Amino acid sequence: MVKLDYERLKAIRLEQDITQKELAQSTGVSLSTIKQIETGRSSTDLENIQKLCTYLDVDINEIYHPDYHDTKVLCMLNNKGGCGKTSLCGGIATSMAELGLRILVIDGDGQRNLSSSFDMPRSEKNFGAAVLAEQDLNGYIQPTKFENIDIIVADVSMGTLDMALFTKISRENIVRSILRPVVERGYYDYILIDTNPNLSLLNFNIVNASNYVLIPAQPASFDLDGLAVVLQFVDGIKPYNPTLQVGGIIINRYDARNRLITEAAMDQLRESYSALLFEQIIRVDSRLQNAQWENRPVLDYAGSARISKEYRALTKEILKRCV
Repeated sequence: MVKLDYERLKAIRLEQDITQKELAQSTGVSLSTIKQIETGRSSTDLENIQKLCTYLDVDINEIYHPDYHDTKVLCMLNNKGGCGKTSLCGGIATSMAELGLRILVIDGDGQRNLSSSFDMPRSEKNFGAAVLAEQDLNGYIQPTKFENIDIIVADVSMGTLDMALFTKISRENIVRSILRPVVERGYYDYILIDTNPNLSLLNFNIVNASNYVLIPAQPASFDLDGLAVVLQFVDGIKPYNPTLQVGGIIINRYDARNRLITEAAMDQLRESYSALLFEQIIRVDSRLQNAQWENRPVLDYAGSARISKEYRALTKEILKRCV
């Protein structure tokens, strides 16, 4: 993917007091092409960009970034604990990384389970500290030992973060503001954010900073009761983030041993949310717990296991929906 900083190109032309018509006549690049470039409607080809840069005496690397990635932000959300947000986040991130995509995971839950699953220790450079200081998240990114995956860790001190957020000006937009420089940098293909099991102000911030919301649901009666509330919560954030979409509902921790209850719950889900359901379900697998015990993603611990294959299939669905 290519990124052309058309605003910077236009600013350089205006600084030199050159009109679009003069630039077209001097470079041989058509006036209509220049107009399209400067409004972001066309990235044109490299030859035309080079002509413009040569005439304006600007280094092409200043405005043309061939390794730019159109970063998408996905968050896991459910106010029901135990539905597997963290395991899904880690499994999807690892599956994406296997495909060669650059991934940043952000642990938004003070329990630190996502951080631990990537074997990351506690750090002063954690997500909660960045939110409190309202600082660019680029300075809080750490590499993991797993290829193509970086992380911003959580800290147990984040349990009181919501109380501190209430004192902030524009408190609903803090995460969006501090995440924007990471998105605009264009280094990552996807940013995946794990959340805490609440419909809290911090989670409002995280959803407000996201392009897509993924909702894990365990096929059990108590889990189904809260789905409508979660969807209403997301709808309430759309006025702040008009491009926000629900990526879908993921059936997680499907337990075939309790088939009567499980299938009854699945029937309810299909009846109420069929358009949102992902086809691939994630079944209960003991190897997930074993991997978590060893602080490893399950795809690294047991790459050929059934659950690893399910994560890979789910990820392919997500990549088709969340683009």
